[in-house]
Amino acid sequence: MLWIDYPKNFRISSLGKTKKIGANPGLVYIIDGDMCRFVVLIFALSFGFCTSEPEKNPTRDPYSLETLVFLEEVLLDVWENPSAKEDAMSRLRYVCRTKDTDDGYLCYMWGLLEYQRGNFNESYTGFRKALEKNPNDTLYKNMLRLSAEKSGNLSDLKTQSYEGEVFATLSLLETQCREETSSPYESFQLLIVRGVFTKDSLKRGRFSQCFQKLEVSEQIALQKELKNFQLSYKERLYADQMKVDPFTQIWDTTSYHRGELGKEMVGGTAGVVSASVSSQSETNALGMGGSKRTQSFITDAWKRVKLASLSGNETQAKEAFSQFLSEVKLAKAKGKQEALMATALERAAKLLLEQDPQYAKIRSLSKEL
Repeated sequence: MLWIDYPKNFRISSLGKTKKIGANPGLVYIIDGDMCRFVVLIFALSFGFCTSEPEKNPTRDPYSLETLVFLEEVLLDVWENPSAKEDAMSRLRYVCRTKDTDDGYLCYMWGLLEYQRGNFNESYTGFRKALEKNPNDTLYKNMLRLSAEKSGNLSDLKTQSYEGEVFATLSLLETQCREETSSPYESFQLLIVRGVFTKDSLKRGRFSQCFQKLEVSEQIALQKELKNFQLSYKERLYADQMKVDPFTQIWDTTSYHRGELGKEMVGGTAGVVSASVSSQSETNALGMGGSKRTQSFITDAWKRVKLASLSGNETQAKEAFSQFLSEVKLAKAKGKQEALMATALERAAKLLLEQDPQYAKIRSLSKEL
């Protein structure tokens, strides 16, 4: 006997016969043999389509429970079930190519597993696909370079992008310095022009000994092309963190990633609800200005809301809040992801206005949200 949910008095046809199969809403008893076989067939088909593979949805959390459960299944098969290893890798490869999120995490895991297994061509493909989905991820870039070295794909990497040419040249320089089979002069020159090397890094860095082996005339020529700036890896780390933070598209996240929430908070009282902002000069210094009009305008508008609230100027607070809402509306019109983040900002603003003591004088503005 099978129990299936149907609406009350539902009628079903079986082999040309129509019969009433239930009187109670939501409960049907099917004892007809033909119908049993039909229902079992439908159940079997539906079970075949119910897999643990994550559905393709670019706005979904790439580290959702669904994704992690699927990845756990793959890893268990790869490491603990030799007979299922190749099938597991095939599933992971398929999901990367057809169902991975915009984050590229599953493609990265495919590349990583193939790299560990020594399948460097496959790993190169996996890391390349991961970067296609998330071009700003530094880890993906580094692993793509390493797999390109191992698989002999440096020439392909060099043609992919401006950054790819730098990575490929860096790998070539390492080989030239280690094997001493060809002159590294041209590689040094390209990397110096691109700003990878500074005077200090050529004196004390990992390539300093290789640089010293060049002809004196070549060293002098290259030193003339060196740019006079101090390379700050801390600043580059901040820039990379902001590139991969989706909220940077609509909000100035500089202070958050710098850990400066205690110095300048544009959100609220510590321990309540907070958001951060930094000066536009800091943003420009990290290469995030200019093209990031939305995040600058929304953040600046909220900053003026806070300052007006602290000074007790309700008129200025209303004007700034109106500008904030206008900018949020513009962000929502840009796309689905921007709309979701803009909605999150609205909710955060409502919580601040309703709960944070710093906004006590302008609580009425929360009604506009």
